[in-house]
This record gives sequence, C-alpha cells and structure tokens, in this order.
Amino acid sequence: MTVWFIEPHDPLIARDGRPFSSNPGAQANSLPFPFPSTTTGGVRTRAGLNSQGIFDTNKITDIKKIKVRGPLLAQLGPNSHSLEYWLVPAPQDALLFDGNEKGQANCRRLVPLKQPEGAYTDLDISNTENKSKPLLVGLPLPESDPRKPAKNAPSFWYWHSFKNWLLQPDQFEEKSFSVAELGHNGPQRERRIHVSIDGETFVGKEGALFGTSGLEFTHQERPNHLSEARKLALVVAVDGPEADTMREGIAGLGGERRMVSWRKSDDDLPPCPDGLQEAIIKDKACRVILLTPAYFTKGYQPSWFLGKRHEVLPQLKAIATQRPQVVSGWDFERPGPKPSRRLAPSGTVLFLSLAGSDDAIRDWIGNTWMQCISDNDLDRNDGFGLAVLGTWSGTPKEMQ
Repeated sequence: MTVWFIEPHDPLIARDGRPFSSNPGAQANSLPFPFPSTTTGGVRTRAGLNSQGIFDTNKITDIKKIKVRGPLLAQLGPNSHSLEYWLVPAPQDALLFDGNEKGQANCRRLVPLKQPEGAYTDLDISNTENKSKPLLVGLPLPESDPRKPAKNAPSFWYWHSFKNWLLQPDQFEEKSFSVAELGHNGPQRERRIHVSIDGETFVGKEGALFGTSGLEFTHQERPNHLSEARKLALVVAVDGPEADTMREGIAGLGGERRMVSWRKSDDDLPPCPDGLQEAIIKDKACRVILLTPAYFTKGYQPSWFLGKRHEVLPQLKAIATQRPQVVSGWDFERPGPKPSRRLAPSGTVLFLSLAGSDDAIRDWIGNTWMQCISDNDLDRNDGFGLAVLGTWSGTPKEMQ
C-alpha cells in the first residue's frame, strides 16, 4: 500500500453532474467533497501515462485492477508538506447542540431504540440467513432535548476526537467542548465569474459570462489571520503492482482540469485504536461508520458485507443515515455516460450484532478496518464504502 497526497493549487471542481455548456450564464458547480471516482480516476490516469506523459489506452485493463481507498481529508502542517491532522466525515449518530457559551457545543448520542409493544414500521431488513424488523435511531430516555441542533456543527472531525467517539461515545455527553477543537467544515466553496474569449480577436465576447464554483483547500480558523492558514489535501491509499508506475508531479484533476500536485507520503492510514477489538469482541456488536459514500444494491442495506465472512455473520440492527447522494460519470472505455446511482453518504452508521467466535471476530475486525464494504468488487476497488468500526453495546435503549 502506498499513500498519496493530492494537493490542489486552484479551487478544485468536482462536478455535480448538471449540464455545463458554453451558453452565457452557465454555471459549473462543485460537490461539497469529491467522490471516490474522481480521485480513483486521477490515480489510474497517472498510472497509465507513458514516458512522454501521454495516456496509453492499451493499459486500461491493467490499471482498472488498481485498488484505491479514499479520498480522506488531511490538514498539512506549517511547512505544507508534513501531515498535521487527519479529518473524517462527521458521524451521523452524533447530534450537536449549541453550548452555553459562544463556540461551545454539547453532543448527544443517537442510538437504536426499542419500540414499544405493538408499534411497528414499514421497513424490513433481511440478510442471507435471517430477517428482523429494523430499530429506529434517536435520543434515548430518560429525557429528550428541546434544543435545536447546532448550526455550526463541523462537517469533518479531527481524528483524535473521532477516535474517542469510536471508543467511548458516552463521554461526549458529560461535558461541553469547543467546536473548533472537534473539527471544521473542510474545503470552502469559492465562486468565480469568467468571460469567454474570442479566439481571433483575443477579447471578451459580449455577454458571454459563466461561473464556476470550486473548493478552496485551505483552512483558516480565524478570519484575517493568514499566518495561521493551513493547507488541506486529499489522501488516497493505492494498492496493486499496476500502480508502481505512478510518478509525483503536477497534473489536472476534476472539472476545468484544475492544477494539483501528486506527492507520495510515508504516512499510513489511521490504525485501529487500542482497546477497540476487545470491546467489540466482548459485546459481540459494533458500529460501522462510512468514511466515503457506499453503493448498496438494496439502497441503505448492504448485501455483500452482511454475508458470512471470516466465520462471522453480521446482522444489521439499525442504521443512522441521511438522504442518499447521487453519482454518475463518464465511461472512457465504452465510451458513454455511466448510469446514475444512489449512494449511502459518508458518515452513515450501521449498528451490527456479530455471531462468531472471539478469534473469528478479531479476524473480521482486522479485515474490515479501513477497507471498502460496497456490494461489488468494482465499487470496492474504486474506493466506495471505506469503513471503520466503533463500539456499541448491542442493546437498544428505551424509546420516549
């Protein structure tokens, strides 16, 4: 495995799929964060270049074997080359409320709830060997919270905060904390207005204005303090001998071919925290949190991941998620447009019970941590469904 940093020099555009033409007033809008297909396409393009820097179409079959995990987000240090912090999408089972002081927040944990006698839903979850009614996810007893969720909740959490959430989420409810210490919103959207240039006269065409919306990969905690600004970068982990031909350097990526630097790193992806394996083995249950969007053929419900692997059979008890994301793209091999598909968004939390021996569960954890869990090999190789694990007692709470 090799970890690569992708450092944008211009606002990066990860197109949202809406039509973008040369008509006056056209807008090229970026997604809030690139899909794995964007960075995986960049990886395979780099691997397919020949010595003259031209893509070799004869390598398509080989480079499609390259396995990519990510992208994740990294904050770089003051020298813009060393890794300062990992950042991951905010988990959907954490609900933040404004604290008593400005910039402070309180966190409540969303958990599976035991439905009252006679209550039912119209959802049905099934896997290969059993069927069960899903549990709703929400705030447990003894009290609800009348406050509205915080408007300044960060979209990305620093890894040290996220690791604590994986291990001991109940501790977050015991005290208020600084939102800035929890994380931030990642790349910020920047809008630009452009003018179309006449190729013969080299002057702007009358009324031919168009706009772009890109992602500025810089984090500045306090406005007007440029000395504290930190660069952000995309990070991908690349597996497979076919990727050995990748070279460092500058290239275009995404819409409008905005310039990025590709740089090989000595860093590794975050390891499984100490104590997590033993806690999961003890409870025979866990949470699975998506760090990248995942594609499941049954919508919110995994199929391949819920099958028996490494002598462990997971059962999906509940899920905390938001509305699906939609991804499409362009197939350069056919060529032609790819069909649109719905994805479970990053931050989605799956609550599982695990059937298997202690040693089997330990092996299952090792083969699930920082691996992709989408339903088919192609999507897993493309980086969709990168997952980590967290603790869960396996026992639902009483519903209000």
